[in-house]
Amino acid sequence: MSIILRTVAPVFAIVAVGFFARRMGVLGAVGTRRLVLFVFNAAIPVMLFRSMLGADFPASIEWGFLLAFYGGAFATYAIGIAVAWYVFDRPREELAIYGMAAGFSNTVLLGIPLVIGALGDEATVPVFLIIAFHSITLLPVSVALLQAGRGTGERSVMGLARLGIDVVSNPIILGLIAGLIANFAGWSLPGILDTATAPLAAIAIPCALTALGASLGGYPLAGDLPPAFAMAGLKLILHPVLAWILAVPILGLGSPWAQVAVVMAGMPSGAMVYLFGARYDAAPNVAARTVLIASALSVITVSVLLALMV
Repeated sequence: MSIILRTVAPVFAIVAVGFFARRMGVLGAVGTRRLVLFVFNAAIPVMLFRSMLGADFPASIEWGFLLAFYGGAFATYAIGIAVAWYVFDRPREELAIYGMAAGFSNTVLLGIPLVIGALGDEATVPVFLIIAFHSITLLPVSVALLQAGRGTGERSVMGLARLGIDVVSNPIILGLIAGLIANFAGWSLPGILDTATAPLAAIAIPCALTALGASLGGYPLAGDLPPAFAMAGLKLILHPVLAWILAVPILGLGSPWAQVAVVMAGMPSGAMVYLFGARYDAAPNVAARTVLIASALSVITVSVLLALMV
């Protein structure tokens, strides 16, 4: 348990620094946005590139762990939609946002530091495999559902095409792919590039956690809380339970694949949920509150998951 606390406490302490910096006005909306852009467009891609470049891939990859994680994700996504529709009587055009709130994990800003910090370097490959498929699988489905809910089927094709381009050109995905290509090709960074990129990779995680806290600090909490708590509960409890059922009793996955699938499934709702809600003007307030509530409660739930799985 002391190892878990040493892993979790510093991570959420840095998130808290960013949160209170935003709430106290040290970081404003513009500063937060710039920090987020720096993290997503520079620091994290460089870190992922260097990690993939130096990764020692296992002789065999348990691809079933992706089924465990994403099977749980899509099941929770569908249940989130059902709860929003049947319990909270939400309109069709908002349902995809509820599905994302329940099934879309914060794999980068929290998943990387928490899972690799707790499980060690052997978790690097499975973590990055999940990240590589995360946006490619869940975001196109969300766009299609959002467009279908608005009755704009003709535009959905164009929307999916634009999303495909966005996914392929995403700096995080590019960092992963470039690192994998360089690794398999046997390349290495020249001395000057290695020296220049090492500090950038080193600050990626603390900057990412600060950016997450600052982003959460800008979300409102009051109002419309029942659906937000419901989606947070599905994300933090149901998703990892389903991932565990698929990973352990059904697929019989071993270490570190089962642990990564379950703990990554237990990550709180990602900030992309709010960004999609704001972009499509579909339940943005509920999306923001779900991200904030799930992130706060994950201090407890992730600690429990790590204690059970490590």
